[in-house]
Amino acid sequence: FTGCVMDVWQREVHFATQRVLEAAGFGVTPTGDQAGCCGALHTHAGLVNRGEQLTQGVDAALDPNIPIIVNSAGCGAHLKQHSSHQVFDAQEFLAQHLDRLPEVTPLEMTVAVQDPCHLRHVQRAHLPTRTLLKKFVRTVSELDDDGLCCGAGGAYSVLQPKMALQVRDRKVASITRAAPDVVASANPGCSMHLSAGGVNIEHPMVIIDSALRAGR
Repeated sequence: FTGCVMDVWQREVHFATQRVLEAAGFGVTPTGDQAGCCGALHTHAGLVNRGEQLTQGVDAALDPNIPIIVNSAGCGAHLKQHSSHQVFDAQEFLAQHLDRLPEVTPLEMTVAVQDPCHLRHVQRAHLPTRTLLKKFVRTVSELDDDGLCCGAGGAYSVLQPKMALQVRDRKVASITRAAPDVVASANPGCSMHLSAGGVNIEHPMVIIDSALRAGR
């Protein structure tokens, strides 16, 4: 599922996700113009009816017999709650098929995992990120803030920038204490918000794709 925000600002994540899925032997069809916005941001902003209309449009455009793989935690959470289709977070889906991914030498790096709230608290599908990364990087480390929000919160960082920056400062302090080479985060809002705060951050699919390509 390519969606809107991810497709405009983080299209390289889609390419990486497709390559990783294909490395596991799955056929992949990017939704592209076939299915547009899922309605997550509308629902976050209180425009619930419009959000549900957009989700229905996605459902109508896609085959209900084919799983929808989503690499944006916010979109995935919304679709799981409102779509009638099979919806999986990208890491969640691939962790179920870990044995289908090639064996490669792990990247020599320490990766700290930042759990997007929509992945950890709504989807409750944050653990598969660790399962996958442990196969492809030398060290996976945990932050010491027990899943604290990074401050992005959908449109929250735009509507309440002062408080969002205060929350981000606490997250950045936790990341600094962990001292990783890179932070893995599976949501565009989190990654853009933290990147603006000076954090070296990548989507888990990009990290895994890098390991697979280095191992060829």
